[in-house]
Amino acid sequence: MTGAVLVTGAGGFVGRRAVAALEAAGMPVVAGYRRPPAGGTALDVLDPVALAAAMPGVETVVHTAVGDPRDTRVIVDGTRNTLAAAQAAGVARFIQLSSVAVYGTVTGIIDEEAPTERPHGAYGAAKVAAEAMCRDAAAAMAVAILRPTLIYGPRSAQWTTPYLDRLHGGCPRLGAAGRGDANLVHVDDLAGFIVHLAIAPAPIAGTFNVNGADIPTWDGYLEALRNAIGAPGPTGTLPGRPTLAARKLAKALGRAGVTLAPLDRFVTRTPSHDEIARFAAPVRYDIARMLATGYRPRISLAEGVAGIAAWERAGRP
Repeated sequence: MTGAVLVTGAGGFVGRRAVAALEAAGMPVVAGYRRPPAGGTALDVLDPVALAAAMPGVETVVHTAVGDPRDTRVIVDGTRNTLAAAQAAGVARFIQLSSVAVYGTVTGIIDEEAPTERPHGAYGAAKVAAEAMCRDAAAAMAVAILRPTLIYGPRSAQWTTPYLDRLHGGCPRLGAAGRGDANLVHVDDLAGFIVHLAIAPAPIAGTFNVNGADIPTWDGYLEALRNAIGAPGPTGTLPGRPTLAARKLAKALGRAGVTLAPLDRFVTRTPSHDEIARFAAPVRYDIARMLATGYRPRISLAEGVAGIAAWERAGRP
């Protein structure tokens, strides 16, 4: 390919790693930021004019922008705007970051044909809507929809950092309550698949689950983290109904603008009802379609955890 790759949401967890991986592969990259660093390209996907101005010379769009999890406009309207600008500019490839949240609460082996009628929350519903827009645009360009599982690694604000904080506080060992499947994909494996799609000689289209090289139990993942960072031994038990109710109230107060450090710590360090259910759920997301493209995730759990521990020792830069 000769054109540039435009990455929306380049300041986010996935976008940042995608930009780095694409640049390491020698690709010309336009990194679009909602809040650009010095010298960065300002790009708000809710602004059609800004998107149109960013498209000349772009051959591939990697759409990672997601916005605030409580505001789905970036996912829905932002995807619509980005697709329209890409089509108008004659972009050849469009890589959409979706999520396994489109499947909702499931068990068993889940492939890309599994139903998406009952997604997980407003976020999952927004991703379903964005996927439908992408499929509608597939006649004009090669569209690849990626459904990553739980994206972990240094700086993962959902599947790594909260667990490090909990482990340092001496959280309980999950044991039998954590025998569910931790479908973890390292952020660099996800970025690697994005590069694979961007540089493929012929455009690759379709919908792809993106899962990791290993699928440990949740208990195994957290114990590996505990050992790697030298956290104290497990204490206490998983929260029961009263504690979960108190967490829900504390979270609601935070959303209402009540900012108290003890409440914030309590919410961050207490697993939610959804998490506790996830810890025990037997579910695996099939990646046969991804493997068929010639890409295989390479980062083992041991390597991923070692990288997280090194980041932790460095002060979480």
